[in-house]
Amino acid sequence: MRPKRAKAYKKVMQFYQQNHGFREPYQILVSPEFVLEGAAKKIDIVKALEEVVGGRVRLFISHCGIRDVRTEGPNRDSAIATSKQFEKRRCPHRTPIAGAECTGEIVGPTNQHNYCVATQDDELRKKLRKISGMPLIHISHSVVVLEPVPKQAKEESLEQVQVKMGLPEL
Repeated sequence: MRPKRAKAYKKVMQFYQQNHGFREPYQILVSPEFVLEGAAKKIDIVKALEEVVGGRVRLFISHCGIRDVRTEGPNRDSAIATSKQFEKRRCPHRTPIAGAECTGEIVGPTNQHNYCVATQDDELRKKLRKISGMPLIHISHSVVVLEPVPKQAKEESLEQVQVKMGLPEL
């Protein structure tokens, strides 16, 4: 990984540690699209995610995600082998649904379990960006990318610090 990118990712993860309570080992919820894309690009997902977040990781995939990996994709065999390395996360619903929807339901409206989410689904990423304290990871041109902290999250954390310190609002 390039030094400039590594430094930026380190700052992003420090922000999430200080303001949202993230800690090692980072819990990363992986969507089936991410696993399939990693298999297609021949990326070692475990190693790449450890480099991106700068520490140890615990990778999770939902039961619906496993079902999607098994039924889709031309690189299905390597994707299945990769997903077997992950811990299984129980889904909050009874009947199987699409992997991206399931990932969104597991995270919930507040991300109370401090998950990082690795997904290729644009709609899911758009939905999860609205949640404060949500690190998002995706693959772009064979490179695993950690999205920068949104301005909204920075402003919210600044307001929280000002309230804790008893400073007047600007």
